[in-house]
Amino acid sequence: MKVAYFILNPFDFDSRARLEVETIKSMGHRVEVVATTGGELNNYLGCPIHRVSQSAWPSRKIRFIQYNLKASSIGIGLKADVYHAVDLDVLFAANRGAGKNGGKLVYESRELYTELQALEGRRTVKALWRGLERRLIGKADKIITINNSIAVELMKRYAVRRPAIIRNVAPSAKRIQPVDLRLKLKIPENHRIIIYQGVLRDGQGLAYLLGLMPMLNDVTLVILGDGPSGSPLRALSFRLGIGDRVRFMGKVSPDALLNHTVSADVGALLMEDVALNNRLALPQKLFQYLSAGVPQIVSSMPEIAGFVQKEKTGVVVSLGDPEKDAAIISEFLADKARYGDARNNCVRAARENNWEIESLVLTRIYRELEEN
Repeated sequence: MKVAYFILNPFDFDSRARLEVETIKSMGHRVEVVATTGGELNNYLGCPIHRVSQSAWPSRKIRFIQYNLKASSIGIGLKADVYHAVDLDVLFAANRGAGKNGGKLVYESRELYTELQALEGRRTVKALWRGLERRLIGKADKIITINNSIAVELMKRYAVRRPAIIRNVAPSAKRIQPVDLRLKLKIPENHRIIIYQGVLRDGQGLAYLLGLMPMLNDVTLVILGDGPSGSPLRALSFRLGIGDRVRFMGKVSPDALLNHTVSADVGALLMEDVALNNRLALPQKLFQYLSAGVPQIVSSMPEIAGFVQKEKTGVVVSLGDPEKDAAIISEFLADKARYGDARNNCVRAARENNWEIESLVLTRIYRELEEN
């Protein structure tokens, strides 16, 4: 089969997208990616990448319109058998391509898109997105999402069949070549390293984490990634007098990410409860930390905290009491037995929660599409 894979980002640094394309291609299907400009790859594993040009720094609305108009045309021209839409913001283009060519439609709801933080307080815009989702979700031959909470919400809202769940797990750690962060970033040997990896934006608890740093002795924070909050966070670190204990490394290639993560002592995932999508999230960085054998400091969002508490791979903080949260982190790092158990639990849990296992769901979905 020929598969057109639509995504509204440059693709290059999207770890899940790369894993999905690799899995679909490994089944013998031909995959062509329709992404945005901003990436350097012309193809991925031999799969061509078509890049949709957009105006400089467009708004979310303009990005959506520009992408979908141009991507629709590309998709129709690809004459694919399957049109795979990664999130609601590309579903229009994928559906149009599938409709014109008699192809199958896959809707992958990575987010509860109509409840994104960016849409909070924007009732009209939110209603338009929900209307679009209501109109198109029923046309999908297969629906995928990332956890049970979002699956239940989609079923309740749109009376659709239960979506298949493919969690945002990471691949098993293979052939890791550790990057010594202490040596590379001149971090004192006696410092414990907290790492954060991902987009720097509101809702990730990063300002709160910086606020904890003055209360965490002999700790350095390493931040991998960039985004709109990058400059404000740098400024905040200096205002708090912790600029010498915070390292901003920028983006790291997905292929090299775990090489950096493995040198950390704990990984931070402090998702804030500012929107329903945040509350129900289960981000891939949790499983990337897990794969690297790095215990996690997480906020009390149900999916995230539920996993960490069940697997005993880290600690949960409230994001509401800085002194108490700093004490929880300090005590965890100082308790060698408890910390050691968490590291061992990460190794065990990573064997049970990885892409090699999770991808079997995607393989089954595409096999059913091929057979039907």
